[in-house]
Amino acid sequence: MDIVSESLSLSRFSSENMMSYGLVFFASLVIFFISQIIQFYLGAYNFTTMYISFCAGFILFIPLVSLVLHPLLLNKEGKRETFQFRDLLANIGLVCVVQFLCFLIWITDAIVLYSLYVDQNSFLAKAFDIKTQARGDMTFEFYCFNFVLALLFSFLSIIVGILPCLIARLDNFGVVGNFVAAFSFAKKQKVMLCFYALLIASSVLLPLLYAEYLFLVIFPVVLVWVFTRLNEAYLLSPISKK
Repeated sequence: MDIVSESLSLSRFSSENMMSYGLVFFASLVIFFISQIIQFYLGAYNFTTMYISFCAGFILFIPLVSLVLHPLLLNKEGKRETFQFRDLLANIGLVCVVQFLCFLIWITDAIVLYSLYVDQNSFLAKAFDIKTQARGDMTFEFYCFNFVLALLFSFLSIIVGILPCLIARLDNFGVVGNFVAAFSFAKKQKVMLCFYALLIASSVLLPLLYAEYLFLVIFPVVLVWVFTRLNEAYLLSPISKK
C-alpha cells in the first residue's frame, strides 16, 4: 500500500513538473509573440531603435513567470511538497496588474528618453511636446543605457519578485518578513545575484535582438536554472528556518 501511495505521489510530482515546464515555455512563447508584434509595428513607424526598451521592459514580467516554477521547489528535506495550481490562479490577477502597470511606466519613460536622445524630430517628441536642443545621434548610448537598466530590472526582479515568493513557500515569515528575508539574503549573496541578473538580462535581450527564435530555448532554460539555484542557495543560508 505504501509503495502504491509513493508511486502515485511520484507520478503527481512528475505531472506537476511537466506542467510547470510547459507553462514556462508557454509564457516564453507569449513574450516572444508580443515582442514580434511590437518589433513589426516599430519597424513600420521607423522606431526600430526603441525595440531594446521593450525587450528590457519584458524583464519586469519575470516575477510573474517565475510563479509557475513553484512546483519545482525543494523543501529542507530535499523533497517537493504538493502544489496546487489553483493557488497560483488565486493571486495571478493581482500580480498581472502590478507587473503591467510597472511595464507601462517604464515604456512611457523610454519614449521620453528616445525622443530626447535618439530622434528629437519624431512624432513622439511632438506628441509629448518634448522640446530640446539637438544633441545628435546617441543611439549607442541609448542601447548601453537600456542594457544597464535591464541588468537593474533583473536584479530587482530577483530580490523583490522571485525571492519573496520563494521564501513564502518555504518558510513564510509574513508579507513584510518575506521581503526582509529576501533583502537579507541578497545582501549576503550580492555577487551571486548580480551574476544571475546578468544571465537573465542576457537571456532576454541578446536572443530577442540578434537571434529571436533562440529566445524560446535560452530564456526558459536560464530562468529554470536560476530559480533552482536560488532555491538551493536559500536552503543552505542561515536565514532559512531550521
